[in-house]
Amino acid sequence: RSAKKAVMVKKLREPHYGSPWTLIDADDLRKGDVVEVLAKEVIPCDGEVIEGAATVDESAITGESAPVIRESGGDFCSVTGGTTVMSDWIVVRCTADPGDSFLDRMIALVEGAKRRKTPNEIALTILLIALTAILLMATVTLLPYSIYAVNAAGVGHPVTITVLVALLVCLIPTTIGALLSAIGIAGMSRMLGANVVATSGRAVEAAGDIDVLLLDKTGTITLGNRQASTFIPASGVDEVELADAAQLASLADETPEGRSIVVLAKAALQPA
Repeated sequence: RSAKKAVMVKKLREPHYGSPWTLIDADDLRKGDVVEVLAKEVIPCDGEVIEGAATVDESAITGESAPVIRESGGDFCSVTGGTTVMSDWIVVRCTADPGDSFLDRMIALVEGAKRRKTPNEIALTILLIALTAILLMATVTLLPYSIYAVNAAGVGHPVTITVLVALLVCLIPTTIGALLSAIGIAGMSRMLGANVVATSGRAVEAAGDIDVLLLDKTGTITLGNRQASTFIPASGVDEVELADAAQLASLADETPEGRSIVVLAKAALQPA
């Protein structure tokens, strides 16, 4: 939050590039204000590009290391506060007030997150409460029973409070809680040996119940250069017809997947 508050922005008087501007704090921006963002500057608010085009580093939000193009008009005009313009310039109209941006909501979500107890910890808490109550009742009943036994036998001395307190301390199962923490640490250590960093014992327990792991981190975990390999037509659809439709749909797609579909379609449409 402190880094975001320190951003100074150029608020434009008119919604176009080169208009006279006033340097203000990013927290003073309001919905509908227009700002000018140049290369190497941080976009101060969520908004839409109304003029210009630039490459934007959105790794702080999406985790993708490759810059993306944001330009006025079309489907690529939305920008997120906290991202950085890498080149050129853009004029942005704010669409959210301070505190309502995507980054602010994400920060608030992280700050307000509380660690929940694992199922084992919940079960252990219930067990400890039950055992403590039972052992406390057993210890408390020893004093009147001791007094009654001494009076009935006429010899000996009743058990003292000091002995009862010492007995209760010895009986309370305090070591079970420490044992659960040790088990969690051991599990995290074993995962670390497999190059997996566990953030909590709950994560270790949840990993034991996972059947399918879906990863979407292109370029880091998954391969960011996927290629089309074959066309599988649906029932009643000819393979040549499918290849022709796929090629037409992917002609304007500049992604590696789109280009590979065009190449595969051309190969499929070539006469044998």
